[in-house]
Amino acid sequence: MSNQKCRVGIVGYGQIGTYVYDQISKHPEWGIEIAFIHDNLTDRLATLPKDVALYDIHEFASRKPDVVCELAHRDVSKQYGAMFLEKADYFALSVTAFSDSELEKTLREAALANGRRLLVPHGAVMGLDAIIEAREVLEEVHFTMTKNPINIDFKVSGIDPSTIKTRTVVYDGPTRGVCSKFPRNVNTHAAVALAGIGFDRTHSMLIADPSMDTALLEIAAKGNGIDLYMRRADSIKGVSGLATLQSVVRSIANLGQGGPGLQFC
Repeated sequence: MSNQKCRVGIVGYGQIGTYVYDQISKHPEWGIEIAFIHDNLTDRLATLPKDVALYDIHEFASRKPDVVCELAHRDVSKQYGAMFLEKADYFALSVTAFSDSELEKTLREAALANGRRLLVPHGAVMGLDAIIEAREVLEEVHFTMTKNPINIDFKVSGIDPSTIKTRTVVYDGPTRGVCSKFPRNVNTHAAVALAGIGFDRTHSMLIADPSMDTALLEIAAKGNGIDLYMRRADSIKGVSGLATLQSVVRSIANLGQGGPGLQFC
């Protein structure tokens, strides 16, 4: 990064937001300073310095952020993404937001119209660069995720997790569908779809397995002589694994520079 510090605003001060704030505070050599932190649950902001806590999100521009980082929920992109892009680059952690094709179009257009970057993190997806490089020739991409039911948010799906006693496939179909049913769990699926052959052609499977104490991710892609297979097991707390937390921090620490439009980081 340049000698000038990058001012980062954080929207969402839950598990990921607190981890990111802690890591940035511990690493001044990254050249990042916190412009603000906002959370809908305002009690979470009570312990923050007054010049960091932001209670009214509509006043974000007064803090002069270079980048606004959504670390909360995909609804943030729907409600405020275009607004952020008028004044700053926008980093959208909840990649499932892009499964809404109209919202994706709106955010892409806002980024280009304002000369801003729309930043999409890798989300700890191993081999994403390989998928980006091969996407023009890939014919199929399959993403399988296996987690303990206690690490899956079933609120939108309509499934009662207490009924899952054995290994159970809770979703099997196009990635666009799993993003709407399990938005807090499948940002990695969304990142692969966005980077590769799209939300409708990418296939997702989500498996709930009570015997699991890790999150297992498997990606298989084929096309024109290319045969990719990647597998990662990750310790997990809540709906986010440690690799995801570390990946988010790396993405923010290395935001770098680039032209306007959608970019992976």
